[in-house]
Amino acid sequence: METFELTTITDEMQSSITHMAQMRNALIAFTKEVLVKDQDYGVVPGVQKPTLLKPGAEKLMNLFGMAVEFECTDKILDIQSKFIAYTYKATARNKDGRIVTQCEGSVNSYEPKYRYLWMEKPKPNQAMQDLMKAEGTGKFRKAGGSWIWVERTENPDLIGLQNTMQKMAQKRAFVGAMLLATNASEFFTQDVEDMGFIDIEGTVVEEPKTVNKAKEVKGTVQQRESATPAEAKAAAPKAEEAKAPEVKAAPAKVSESKAVKAKAVTKPAEVASSIPAPTRDAIEKATSVAALYLIHKNNVALQQDEQFIKLLSTKKAEIKKGIAA
Repeated sequence: METFELTTITDEMQSSITHMAQMRNALIAFTKEVLVKDQDYGVVPGVQKPTLLKPGAEKLMNLFGMAVEFECTDKILDIQSKFIAYTYKATARNKDGRIVTQCEGSVNSYEPKYRYLWMEKPKPNQAMQDLMKAEGTGKFRKAGGSWIWVERTENPDLIGLQNTMQKMAQKRAFVGAMLLATNASEFFTQDVEDMGFIDIEGTVVEEPKTVNKAKEVKGTVQQRESATPAEAKAAAPKAEEAKAPEVKAAPAKVSESKAVKAKAVTKPAEVASSIPAPTRDAIEKATSVAALYLIHKNNVALQQDEQFIKLLSTKKAEIKKGIAA
């Protein structure tokens, strides 16, 4: 059977090849000489490609002489349910006005970063603290040099965030369009500057040192950062018995079996984990909140796993504590 091979490259094809090679070389040089790490792009441990941020996308647009137009393709403004949603389409054009690519980006008011606020509340009893920490609805936060108890509450002014969310939808569409228009997807992944897709803010942070007195009561479950809601509920009766005024009066001796069980609960390493070792290792090596976000985004099967969320949360608290120090 006779076969035919393409042996001739037309002038038009050669011109395209040359142009694409020039664009790629320009992009490589531009990344090395102009883009600034942690400002225009971020490097996430365990992820092969750097993450393109909005300032970097703007510089790419200027480098290739493009213009971007935005069109709102979908909008929901439900005052009664306080639900807002925007979808914008970004159209990138070259110097001749020809459309190079289009990309859509969306946002809604039920994303955790918009839907919830952290409000200072009266500190509940120890059992309730344990339960709320495990559920991600309460935590201690340092403010003004002292520790306060804060709880996650519904944002009463979601409608006031309408303009903010409109701009966010545009930004997401813009970054996606620049990745496509400049063939930068080979070098960068999507923008993770926005941390609102997951709520790893509302979980474990280090408790005040004054709370450590409760450790004198043997056999109770303390510092239950690794506990699940079910474990926290099971520990509630014991935690109620360990009220602060009665700490010194607590029995000095507890059966060895109970002490061993209580100790075992406080060690995350002894709890069976559903998190793959490579993912756990990537979380431990993460050096930024953006890194944690991307790890969460790339592990769809684990996004409802409590241990996974708690590990992300604990690591985020460590990172923020290090930055503050």
